[in-house]
Amino acid sequence: MTAAGALDLHTAPQLSDALQPLLHTQTHTVLADLSGVAFLDSTGLTCLIAAYRTARSPGARTVLIAPSERVRHMLALTGADQLLPSCPTLDTAPD
Repeated sequence: MTAAGALDLHTAPQLSDALQPLLHTQTHTVLADLSGVAFLDSTGLTCLIAAYRTARSPGARTVLIAPSERVRHMLALTGADQLLPSCPTLDTAPD
């Protein structure tokens, strides 16, 4: 899944709607490419954390791919980087 632009109050519900069905399948990884996300607000962060929590239940997981510097900063500032693993490129993502 790829997201671009702002992940905020207006766009987070669309990402959530796209992510949630993918997260209910057991033992797989959902890759969220955030390389094109230039802005992340608290609503977007909540969407990513909700995806993490949903994935955990059936044994799946989410991995953020190439989050931008601004997104990484927001994740670190809030401590969400401790919950949400990320990889610098798609090639380095876990299977």
